[in-house]
Amino acid sequence: MGQIEGDWIGGYSGVVLARFRDLGHAAEPEETPDALGEAGEAARGSCVQILVWQSPEGAEGALARVRFRALGCPALLVAADLACEQLEGRPPSALGAVEPAALHAALGLPVEKLGQVLLVEDAARRCLEVLRARQVN
Repeated sequence: MGQIEGDWIGGYSGVVLARFRDLGHAAEPEETPDALGEAGEAARGSCVQILVWQSPEGAEGALARVRFRALGCPALLVAADLACEQLEGRPPSALGAVEPAALHAALGLPVEKLGQVLLVEDAARRCLEVLRARQVN
């Protein structure tokens, strides 16, 4: 592992490491969501999917479950996990309001990891686009 300096290991805060040890919003591979948004490229080493299941009320129904699948560094995984936690129970429009700066700050991530958090925002917005497209059809 990386250097240990107080509450930091390898440049990651204790908050990041604690969440990384228990990614409670990671999706199982076989789960099929109501909508899925994806950002990044696996070939480049970072990609994330945001998966949502709505409550039975349909288009206006709250996001009953929000999960993620990701390939990337711990920063990407914990940012996706925190975003999913914050989105559960909220209206679908919340997918378009994910705040990368707030996630970045809440996790105490190094500045060079902001790009990973932006992928989470992109995936959430794409998921919202999928939900809106379903409403039209």
